[in-house]
Amino acid sequence: MRFDKVLVTIDVQLKPDVLQHYLPCSANVIGKALADIAEQYQQENKTGYYPAIDFFKSLDDVDPDLITSAEQVAWLVSKLARETIQKKLRPIFSSVSFQSIQTLAFSMPKVRPNQKDAIDQLARHYTPDSVKIELVLTMMRRDSDENDDRAEPYARKMMFRWLESEFESIEVTNSKILKP
Repeated sequence: MRFDKVLVTIDVQLKPDVLQHYLPCSANVIGKALADIAEQYQQENKTGYYPAIDFFKSLDDVDPDLITSAEQVAWLVSKLARETIQKKLRPIFSSVSFQSIQTLAFSMPKVRPNQKDAIDQLARHYTPDSVKIELVLTMMRRDSDENDDRAEPYARKMMFRWLESEFESIEVTNSKILKP
């Protein structure tokens, strides 16, 4: 008997109706408000790019409650995503271990001011309803074929199969076998 460990990175977006159970308004409201602030800042300063949300903390004219709301929603989304993944994958894998969880809204936007639909793309980016999760999945196997590379594609397939219906979107962005 042996154990295979696979490091998997996924991006998941929570379903809006799941978030509505916990929030007084849509997370999209936060994303739109932040996109408007970013666009105004970019136009006034001619930066050619949009900053990450943390930058807005340093600006006097940005309502700190908006940033706090984004952080609180991000925390909730991370918690709900983690709980869902743990609940759904625990029966499939020997262990499910979370390495990191990052809210995508707090990363630097890839949107540029001259892009088509830049404000809409920016609002989607700043909406704190999506997380990047890095986790290690452990699988127990009865065979002992050391050169077998079935674990990694199996882990990707099972993640997608068991999580697809739980999230608005899921994308496996990376996976690799961890050598003992």
